[in-house]
Amino acid sequence: MARKISEHARSKDLVVVNLTYPPESGAKALLEPGFRTLVQRCPTPILAAPKHARDLQRALLAYDGSPKAQEALFIAAYLGGRWHIPLQIISVVESGRVAPDTLSAARQYMESHGVGATYTLVEGRVAEEILRAADEFDADLLLMGSYGRSPLLQAVLGSAVDEVLRQAQRPLLLCR
Repeated sequence: MARKISEHARSKDLVVVNLTYPPESGAKALLEPGFRTLVQRCPTPILAAPKHARDLQRALLAYDGSPKAQEALFIAAYLGGRWHIPLQIISVVESGRVAPDTLSAARQYMESHGVGATYTLVEGRVAEEILRAADEFDADLLLMGSYGRSPLLQAVLGSAVDEVLRQAQRPLLLCR
């Protein structure tokens, strides 16, 4: 199924998927086809929508400076600038994976495009802090880059994307 959706996505701007079955945890789940395979193969952003979605009033961008997070930053700038949606941008410092100045790069990009946002730099577990910030900001949409680690590293270290997909009660736009 992931292969067919990915093939059709080549001529599309966005793939929307009902998130009835988020990625399971565990090493075995990394090897089985499913949502993770779709995200890895799909050439366009994927909007993973839970059963219940709300009108888009506020968006939260999880930003770590990676190339995939850069794409999410571009989309967030478009949403904020074109649709005048309030944005919060969060960077989570965990085990040295995100440099403290990463958030300033996002701020500089947004300001250069005339887009306002609030910025938060926190330390902690990535998925946990993203979900906490989304609740506090009452975000209607989460934006983040997709998988940045190889499946083997995901098996050993875990995946923040998978955790957010499993726990989020709001749509998540995953950028490739």
